[in-house]
Order: sequence, then structure tokens, then C-alpha cells
Amino acid sequence: MARLPRGGGRRKTELKRIKNERERAVTFTKRHNGLFKKANELATLCGVQIGVILFSLSGKPLSFGSPNVLFVINKFLNSNQVNQQADDFVKRFIDSYHESKVKMLNQELDELNEKLANEKKRGQRLQQHFRASTGWDTYEEYIKSLGIHGLMKLKYKLEELKRNVERNSDAISGSSSSNDEYEADLSKIGAPKDFLKM
Repeated sequence: MARLPRGGGRRKTELKRIKNERERAVTFTKRHNGLFKKANELATLCGVQIGVILFSLSGKPLSFGSPNVLFVINKFLNSNQVNQQADDFVKRFIDSYHESKVKMLNQELDELNEKLANEKKRGQRLQQHFRASTGWDTYEEYIKSLGIHGLMKLKYKLEELKRNVERNSDAISGSSSSNDEYEADLSKIGAPKDFLKM
């Protein structure tokens, strides 16, 4: 097999500043074109936005950008604003959620307050009715004022009310029951004799 002659292949370049000004200019021209080509490949293959800015030895600006250099520069300089806008969006979303939740809770509170006010009015009406029918402010005062005779009357009326309710419920359900089992034996509890005449 024949060997390739030495010296025609690529040589490793030592990385240090080129002293000859003409060689430096030629290397810059070749290398900056290669750099722009690699940047373009990176933008195309990876779909990234990229910007490269160089100044030649004479001070002339050279640039490559995808989609363009100004877009990439503005995005780079305003990256904090982009993050801030995202944070502001999240904050607005959370505030909106909290606002709707607070609105819903306030509506529930208003409904509960309205129910409470209605129940207070109902309680006042019941108390006025109780006062009008008994002459007393509270049920406890009324019970204390009855004495044994009044309590016996009240007990008898409550048992009679219970029997009536049970009779009506039996009539509605269609079953019949004996009235004897609901009769109260007032003699066993020491009721006054004149009470039985009521």
C-alpha cells in the first residue's frame, strides 16, 4: 500500500495571537465566515434564536442573527421583563381566582345572614305569640307559675294532643288502634279530683 505524503493534511494550529497582520486579516475572514456558517447550522438544526456580533481588525461591525440580530439583542436585554410578565400573569390569575372565591364566600355569608335575620324575626314572633297566649316571657317562667294543678292540666292536654296526632296518623296510614291504650290513669299520679271533671 502506498503512503500519503506528509504535510498535505490539516495541521493543528497553536492558539496564540498571529503576529503577521496580513495573515491575521486572512484568518479572520476565513474563520468569521465559518463561525457564521456554524451559527446558522445551529439555528436551523436546533430551532434556536442566535446572534453573533464581531468587529473586524479595522473596526467594521459584522453580525449574524436568526431570526435577526436586533431581535436576539432585544430579547436578551429584556429577558427579565419576559420573566416579569410571566410572573405578572400568574399573579393576575391567582388574584382572579381568589377574588372569585371571596365573592362566592361573601355571597354565602350574605345568604346565611339573611337566614339568621329571618330566624330571629321568627323567634321574636313566636315569643310574642307565647307572651300573648300565656302572659309570660319565657317557657321556664310559665312552667314555674303553673303549680301542680296547672302542670297536671298541661300534661293532660299534651297527652290528648299526642292521642289526636296518633289517631290522625293512623287514619292516614289506614291502620286502626284501640283508644284504651292511650287513656291516662290520673288517679295514679295524684291528680286533684276536680281536675278529672275538665
